[in-house]
Amino acid sequence: MEDVFAGFERRHEYLICIDSDGCAMNTMEVKHRKSLAPCMVYEWDLGEYRDAIMRRWREISLYSMDRGINRFQALAKILVDVNENYKRVEDLDSLLAWVDTASELSTDSLRLEVERTGSPALKKALEWSELVNGSMKMISEKNKQPFDGVREALEAAEQVADIVIVTAANREEIVDEWKYYDLLKHVSLVLSQESGSKEYGIGKLLEYGYPKDHVLMIGDSPIDQRAAQAEGVFFYPIMVWKEKESWEEFRQQALDRLCQGTFAGAYQQEVEQEFVQNLTR
Repeated sequence: MEDVFAGFERRHEYLICIDSDGCAMNTMEVKHRKSLAPCMVYEWDLGEYRDAIMRRWREISLYSMDRGINRFQALAKILVDVNENYKRVEDLDSLLAWVDTASELSTDSLRLEVERTGSPALKKALEWSELVNGSMKMISEKNKQPFDGVREALEAAEQVADIVIVTAANREEIVDEWKYYDLLKHVSLVLSQESGSKEYGIGKLLEYGYPKDHVLMIGDSPIDQRAAQAEGVFFYPIMVWKEKESWEEFRQQALDRLCQGTFAGAYQQEVEQEFVQNLTR
């Protein structure tokens, strides 16, 4: 596997890791509505249940504590629901086992597993993921814009911190989206689904010598929060329906708190509590 860290250097005292979909880029809704969910309906021939399944997909992937999970984890959850309530899903256990045990949940790693096992469910999941990747490219970049306040936040943050994208999405699509809006110039490194888990990525970055209390993970999902907690670094939430306000607060308050050593304690607890309440209301 390509060494994505090759050439990366620590240039600042601080490190800010940023998720992309639904966090920096307003892409979650359109990608799930126009690509991920309808491609699953097509691949598993679920047209007669389309409306119910589309609603369920959005509930899990966008508006619950499962927000932001890897595409294959979301697929597995929905197919369990399909198998229990709509129609039998052939060889479902093979897909569930791979999702639970694979060290890397990506299209490339799935392709290797299909070649190794010949599993019908894994083959369909691979076809689905490739269809998703193709359909993503059909979505206009004009429909995948950064949230208001992101550009200004990046410009402020890069003055004091190295910035790394840490995402569970496909690397090619993320790079294309950030390049289109001329945001990639603010970023030192892109860690995607092909690079391993978010915890792994943050852990590898810490090896470059950043003190943990100088590292912040910005994200919109509990996955991002857990990754930060697992590696002992700070978490700052971008809240669904409040993205502009979240980015403004980051630039005006959270960034200063990180640099002044006042992020820990009451402020961290306050933003995390608000984040959870926002997703569970």
